[in-house]
This record gives sequence, C-alpha cells and structure tokens, in this order.
Amino acid sequence: MSAVDTPPAPIVRAAPTHHTQRRPVHWGTVLRLPYAARLLTATLVSRLPLGMTPVALLIAARANGHGYGVGAALASLYGLAVAVGQPLLGRLVDRRGQTRTLMAGAITSAAALLILAAAETLNLLIAAAAVAVAGATAPPMEGVLRALWPAITPTRRHLRAALALDSGSQELVYAAGPLTAVAAAAVAPPGLTFAVAAGLGLGGALAVAASAPSRRWRPAQVRSGALGALRSVGMRWMLLVLTVVGGTLGALSVAALTASERHSAQWLAGVLPAGVSIGALLGTAAWTALPLPASLSRQLALTAGVFAAVWVPLSLDPPPFAALALTVPPGMAFGALLTCAYQVVAELAPPGTLIEAYGWLIAAFGLGQSLGTAAAGVLEGPWALPAGTATLALVLSAPVCRRLAVRTAAAPSPRPSPERPS
Repeated sequence: MSAVDTPPAPIVRAAPTHHTQRRPVHWGTVLRLPYAARLLTATLVSRLPLGMTPVALLIAARANGHGYGVGAALASLYGLAVAVGQPLLGRLVDRRGQTRTLMAGAITSAAALLILAAAETLNLLIAAAAVAVAGATAPPMEGVLRALWPAITPTRRHLRAALALDSGSQELVYAAGPLTAVAAAAVAPPGLTFAVAAGLGLGGALAVAASAPSRRWRPAQVRSGALGALRSVGMRWMLLVLTVVGGTLGALSVAALTASERHSAQWLAGVLPAGVSIGALLGTAAWTALPLPASLSRQLALTAGVFAAVWVPLSLDPPPFAALALTVPPGMAFGALLTCAYQVVAELAPPGTLIEAYGWLIAAFGLGQSLGTAAAGVLEGPWALPAGTATLALVLSAPVCRRLAVRTAAAPSPRPSPERPS
C-alpha cells in the first residue's frame, strides 16, 4: 500500500476458536457493522441505472415513434458499454484509488443520462452516443464495495457473509430498476426516467466516495502489467466459467417465453425468471448460514456440480406450475455459485488488480447472458440449452479447482484479504 499522511489503523483479527469457526454469521450481523448498511444501500442505489436504463430506452424509443428493434439495439449498446467500461474503470481504481475515479465516472455517466432526458431518442445518433458514454463511464460500484468489505468485516466468516449478502442483494437492482423505470414513465414523459436514473446513480456513487472506508482505501503498489487481472491463468478460466453461467441465465429468459407459448400460459414468461431471482436470494442466505469447512476449490466444485444438476428436471419441459417450482433450485444454486465465484476471483486476481478483476467478472457474466439469449433465440428456446450450458460450466470449473488446490497446498497459511488497509 502506498504511504499516506494519516494511514488508517490496521484491523486486528483475533485468532478464531474452534467454536467461533463453526458459528454462522447472518446478514443481520453484517448489516450492524459500522458503515456496512450505508455502503450496501448506497451501492445498490448507484447501480439502479443499470436496471432502469435498458427499460427506459425501450419505452422512449416506442414513445418517439421507433420500433422495438431500435430500443433493443440501444439497450444492447448500453449493456455492451457497461461490460467494456467496468474492467477498464476497475483498473483505474486499482491504480489511482477510489474517490476521484468514482466521482469522475458518476458525474460523466449522469451527464450523459441527462442528455438522454432532454433529447430522448428523437435523434438516434445523439441517443447512441449518450447511451455509450453513460454505460462506459458507469463507475464499478460492485467491485468497489467488494474491495471495501475486508476493511469493515472483523473475521473471515463475517467477510464470507458480507459477500453473500452483497451478491444476493444485487438481484434487487434488476428487479427494482425496471419497476422504477416503468413507474416513472407512467406518470411523466419518457425523458424523466433518464433524469431519475442520473440522480440515483450520481447520489449513490457520491455517498460511497464520501464514506470514510472509501476515502481511506489505497491501491496496492504493484505493477500489474498490460494484462492486469487477466495475467492470472486461473482468472481467465474463471471468466470462461462465468461467461457460460451467464449464458445459462440468458437462455432462461427465451426458454421461459417459448414455454409460455407451448403451454398457453403467458404468465410463465415473467414468473419463471422471477423464480430464479427468488431462489438466488434464498441460495445466498443458505450459503451464508452453512459452516462449510471445505477448501475453496471444493466449494467451487460443489456449487458448480449442483448448478449443473438442478437444471436437468427443467429440460424435461414440465407443466407450468411444476416449471415454476423447479426454477427455484437453479436460482439457489446460482446464488451459492456466484458467491463462491467472488471469493475465487479475489483469490486468483494478481495483487493490485482486485477491482479490475471484479469488473471482468461482471463483463464476462453480461457477455454470457447476451450470447445465451442470442443462441436460445436461434434455437427457439429449448430447455435443454440452459441445462447444457450449466454442465459446460461444471466442466470448465475443473481447471480453476486444480489451480485453487495448488495454491492452497503451496500456501497453507490463510492469505490476507486483498486490498486491506494496513
């Protein structure tokens, strides 16, 4: 860590006894820690534009006389810009620190959304440019928060619970974001939705940047090289796993739509993805409560194996209500797998590249979702596709597990939490 004028006091962790190692740490315990609830809430608020903007673009394009294809293209451009910007801005945070990068990104992204608020999609060239800037400069809040958790959690068990709470609560962004966009568009011109998104994103990001843990955080003084987080072979394999996991969830949305048509139950198209989201929340909560003395490599193998297995019943194309019940286990497995994946990324990321690594995680998952949706559209949404991609994720996780096992054997003492103030 670079020298600073007034370095924060180091966090001293007492050696856990056998009893405390087994005691589960619940989400309520994490939220009572200093700064935890404030940082989590501000981060979720700052990320709401990620869930609002694609829906707002669809609504605005339709209201401005364009077809759904134009709105979908703009929404895809926004998603692509976010996927490109997150690892790049994450690398900038890793090298320059959080405060200035978060403030610059949040202000630029909000300004682009305000341009959309004024111009909407009447001029497609202006709209496309504003969409690209808004997505590419959206600050990497998810990675930033995960880099801060080690500084505000007293034990590794608290840290594991915090990461599970974090990954589970991200579902709220993609549930509350679209609802907020639809509600705003129902009572005001479409442009207001972009203004609301700009205000939420800017306010949440500035609240995180102004917090004491974020201001005290300092990047590691390590040269990461041109490849940055991608220098790690294990990281590259893990990103492949996450891309395929994203493909599974991307294929789900099309599979649900085609299932609703086959069974003449239109409600399935929206309810089945919601079942997965509910399952993800339950899965992260359950994963937090389990003591799990197993190594990280075994945890990854377990969660990837369960994730592959629970999609098989859906591949049999069950009737509507059975399908709804059967979407909850894949969601639970996904929640546990994603929580484990964040820990794996923190372990495999080269020193000084943690936030960039989390940015790549988000980019890989987003890319996988897009590819999974496209592939499912070409194949007309068979349930066998998400089952197949989930199985492929299990296969691809094997090299990651081997590298984690080698690291554990080579370094039996616990690795210090990355990017911890010292």
